[in-house]
Amino acid sequence: MLKLFKLNTDLWNYRHLLWDLVKQDFRSRYAGSVLGVFWNILQPAAQVFIFAVLLAKIIGAKLPADAVAQLGNVNDPFAMSIYICSGLLAWITFNETVMRTSTAFLAHRDLIKKVAFPHPLLVLYQVISGIITLAIMLVIFLAVIVATGHCVGWSIVWLPVIVVIQAVFMFGIGLFLASITAYFRDMPQIIGIFLQLWFWLTPIVYPRDLIPRLMPKIGKIFVQINPLYHLTNLYQNVLWKQIVWYDSLPNTFVPQQDQFLLKLVLMAGISIVTAILATLFFLQLREELPDQI
Repeated sequence: MLKLFKLNTDLWNYRHLLWDLVKQDFRSRYAGSVLGVFWNILQPAAQVFIFAVLLAKIIGAKLPADAVAQLGNVNDPFAMSIYICSGLLAWITFNETVMRTSTAFLAHRDLIKKVAFPHPLLVLYQVISGIITLAIMLVIFLAVIVATGHCVGWSIVWLPVIVVIQAVFMFGIGLFLASITAYFRDMPQIIGIFLQLWFWLTPIVYPRDLIPRLMPKIGKIFVQINPLYHLTNLYQNVLWKQIVWYDSLPNTFVPQQDQFLLKLVLMAGISIVTAILATLFFLQLREELPDQI
């Protein structure tokens, strides 16, 4: 635990380097392009438009009327797209950040070999970069929600909490995968395949009761042990229904209650445990890391 505490202290001491890396990341993404750093806003805006507006015409028209009706007005062309987009934006950030952080040590091998600094910083700055992009997308998405005639309620106060929980979870997953990738170079390809599978096993673009219906014996348990189900469902409840009443929120696809605070605490616990275990795993490999990369 002393090593864990020391690492946290080192990360704080190198906070200026952290922010320099974040700023450099935003500048370098679109270096040489005409619009430069403005693409950091235009790119998320384009994604929000595609998912929130075009899905209203494509997916909304193909779903059964009763499924759309459970989300609100059956004639509302944006009901389903707003619900799906609420979870999809979080997934996009998770997918992109995990892929980038999984190669964080390999991509910065020269820096690791030449400069003494806490290596998890290379994972952390990419997580922060991803969270900033997510924040931009959420602000634009909230504007779309209002522009399409929907309301933004008091439950929006939970949004920063959920974003922080996602950041901690992504840091843990990213640090663990970055440590493994330093030893096993095929991991990025394996991770890409696994993330595609994980997306389709997470009820974001389809009703959550679909998996239990396809797998009657283990489907419900399978959904409940999926941390991304709880994470994306938190976003969906806050951004779609916008109603918080003590510890429950209205469900979206089935007429029952979601235990909102229970899911919030559960996901926070999973994220913290994941980050701690990943850090301890990294500390076991830290001495050999420069030689492996």
